[in-house]
Formats: sequence, C-alpha cells, structure tokens
Amino acid sequence: MPLEATWPPYQGWPNSPTWDMFTTLTAFEETRRPLEALAQRPDALRRWLEEHVQRFLKGQEVPHAVGLLLTAWASDPARRIDWSRVVAAQGEGADCSLTFLEAAAVEALCSVGQELPSGLSLALWWDGLARRWAEQPQLRRQSSALGVLARRIMESYLQAVDWSRLAKALREE
Repeated sequence: MPLEATWPPYQGWPNSPTWDMFTTLTAFEETRRPLEALAQRPDALRRWLEEHVQRFLKGQEVPHAVGLLLTAWASDPARRIDWSRVVAAQGEGADCSLTFLEAAAVEALCSVGQELPSGLSLALWWDGLARRWAEQPQLRRQSSALGVLARRIMESYLQAVDWSRLAKALREE
C-alpha cells in the first residue's frame, strides 16, 4: 500500500505533507511570495515544487525553506516505517505484506552490506543517514540504494499533498 494512502488528517489539514508544505514554505519570504503568486492554479504549485525537488535531487541550489522541507520529508519515515518488519523481511526475502516504504527500505538496506542495528536503533540510524543525505548535495548526486529510498519517500509525500487545499490556504480562503 502506498504511503500516501495511509495519511490521516493532521492539524485540521488533509494530511501532514500538506501541513508541512504550507507551514514550512510560507514561513520564509523567499518561498511564500512565489507560492502566493501561483495560488490561483494548484497544478502550478505542484509543478513549482516538483521543479525544486528535481533541483534538490541533482544537488543544485534551492530556496532554504525547500531544503528544510525535503530534509524533513526524507527523514520522517524513520518514525513511520515498522523497522521490525523490515529486519524480518531481510532475513526471509520478499514479503507481499510490506508497505511501499517498508519494501523500499528492505531493498535499500540489503545493498548497504554492513552489520545493521535493529529495532529503534535502525530507525535512528536511518534518520541520521537520511538527514546527512539530504544536507549534502554530493550525496544526493550519487547513485545509491539509500538515495533511491529517499527519492521514493519524497515522491510519495508529493503525491499526498492536497494541492487544492494548499492553494486555498495560500489565497487565505
């Protein structure tokens, strides 16, 4: 099941990715003004962020707020993934009952080739790796299984954003 299908409402918003995007990107003048200018068309908002995500993934400069948002999105699943299921699946092989992110985490971790921590330690380990990956452009430019997982996570978050609701909030409706 894709991650976006599991998002409950958050702080009166459709889900936390929409809330995250609004609160993070409107907190800074450099991103709030362009978003407000695009607020008449939700598809334009989406394209704006998708373009910045692509720049971010290529290690190119993006507005500070976009970098903060994407770093948070990359590390957030450390708390959302059931790491015990990931560890179990590593030992057993493919498991059809894994969520989208759990399956991607299994794939990423299998490629690491080192002794991995277990349980909560694995979540903290991923959080640290994801933050380092997001904060260092040279790591984002490299091909790695962990980068693949981080990219999948960001794609899933982008799919979860309620662009219409975001546009209404930017228009202060």
